Amino acid sequence: MWAMFPGKGEDLPGDGDGPDVPDVPNVPGNLTDPIAKVPHAAEIDEKDVRLHLELDYSGQGTGEEYAWNEAYEFALRTSGSGWEGRAVIKVFAEREESIGAKCVIVTYGDGVRAAWDDHVVHGVIHLSADTVVWISNGTDNRTDLLSVLFNRTGTFTLTFQAFDADTGEPLSAPVSTGKMVVPATGEMDIRVLGMEEKVIENDTYLVVLINATNGWNVHRSMDAAYLVLSSDKGETLVDENLTTFTTQVLGPGQSTQFLAYFPMEGLGDGLELIYAEPEQPPAVVPLEQD
Repeated sequence: MWAMFPGKGEDLPGDGDGPDVPDVPNVPGNLTDPIAKVPHAAEIDEKDVRLHLELDYSGQGTGEEYAWNEAYEFALRTSGSGWEGRAVIKVFAEREESIGAKCVIVTYGDGVRAAWDDHVVHGVIHLSADTVVWISNGTDNRTDLLSVLFNRTGTFTLTFQAFDADTGEPLSAPVSTGKMVVPATGEMDIRVLGMEEKVIENDTYLVVLINATNGWNVHRSMDAAYLVLSSDKGETLVDENLTTFTTQVLGPGQSTQFLAYFPMEGLGDGLELIYAEPEQPPAVVPLEQD
């Protein structure tokens, strides 16, 4: 009687038919098993390097600034030979202004979003996440595409490194983007929705219905004190007693509306509304509604 036991392909006699099939390495675990945690990029001796990474992305090495809420494609090439096992590419993220899990979004494969873990390294928060994982049969030559979206402004650094998925030991040297600057840009979009002259306790006011939309890519304060009503004879600010709105912090794309009361005394013809935000060029707000 013959008893058959499961084993690797090389344990079974070949029949001489069909194409040669490369051996599947006998490695612990599989693609769905837990992956060892690594808090930050690791140093590795040159003699221990098994895999080599090359990174390519838009603006690499040019000092180009990057846009908020825009996805950039990163191509990561992995090559090497002589190592068999379960490998994973980890990505590490830093931001000079401090970082959280919502600050940068990395997707890979078929739209899989990397799940960030945060770690405190030398008093600074770093993020780490696993991306592609595969079982190496001793020869690697692959290119993986990742999408990186900056969800905050600031100065970021991304680092990629290959690790043994089971032990967390580094297999490659880390490759880094260097500093990637995502500047704050935009303007406060202010529109007049309506206006009328109104007499209140014998004083005449121009009452203007204001709509303000934050066109910046960061939170921004809308402040009624920066509104100036100008004419050929002088200018005036809002009446602080009648204008109940003072200031409001708006998120990107968020809007607010309020009534602004401008004293008309001393003003002449040629009325012009200006929003004079500090450290920004004054913006003229058309008084005529579209």
